[in-house]
Amino acid sequence: MEYLDLSPYDYLGFPLPMLTVGWLGRRHGVQGAGATPVTGVELRRLRTASQRLGSITLGWHDCAFCPDFSGNGEYRYYLPRGEIYAAPMMIVHYVEVHGYRPPRDLLDGLRLVGKLRWDWRAEHLRSVLLNQSADFDFRCEAAVDLANWKDPRALEALRRAAHDAELADVAGDQIGRSLAVFVNCGLASDLRADDMHDMVRYGMTEASRPTGMPVHRHAGPEGGC
Repeated sequence: MEYLDLSPYDYLGFPLPMLTVGWLGRRHGVQGAGATPVTGVELRRLRTASQRLGSITLGWHDCAFCPDFSGNGEYRYYLPRGEIYAAPMMIVHYVEVHGYRPPRDLLDGLRLVGKLRWDWRAEHLRSVLLNQSADFDFRCEAAVDLANWKDPRALEALRRAAHDAELADVAGDQIGRSLAVFVNCGLASDLRADDMHDMVRYGMTEASRPTGMPVHRHAGPEGGC
C-alpha cells in the first residue's frame, strides 16, 4: 500500500480519522528525499514515539527499495493539538536507510509531545472499547491506542475490558500490553496479572520482557512513560 504523505488514511478500518505518513512505494518514490535530512534529535523523537504497534495483520509488507526488510503493523502518532498520523512499522527504516523525511507537521508535532491531555480522541476510544456492540476490530485498536493517555479513565476502561471475556479472547494480548504501560509507569501498582484472562496475562508478561520490541525481518532495535 502506498500513499502520498498527509493523505486521509483508509487502508484499514479505524475508529478515528487519521492522516498518512511514510507509506512509501515505487510510484511516488522516497518522499522528502533531497530535502533537509532528518537530524539526530528528530530521529530520536521519531524512534521514541514509534513503540506500540497496532493493526498487525497475517502478512508482511516488503520494503520496495531493498530486499532485506519487511514489516507488519502500524504506528499511530497522537499529537497534542488533535492530529493523528498513521505510519507503517517500516517508517524508521525508511528514514535511516533510504533518506525519507517525514512531513514537517509530524516532526514539529513530536517536539511538543508529552503527557497527552484527555480529549475527544481519548473519550471516543474509551467509548468504543467499552461498547459491546461496537465493531470488534475497532475495539481491539482502541485497546492499543488508549494507553497513549496516562489517565485514570483510560486505566479504568482497560481494566473493564480485561474482564470482558469475549473481547479478551480476541484482544487480550493487546489489552494486557496496554495495562503493562500503566504498571511500568507506576500508575497501577495494585494490578495483578494472576487475576486476568490468560491472554491478558500473556500480553502483560510479554510487554514486561526487555526484548518486547517491535518485530521485523531485519536485525536492529526499534524504539515510555
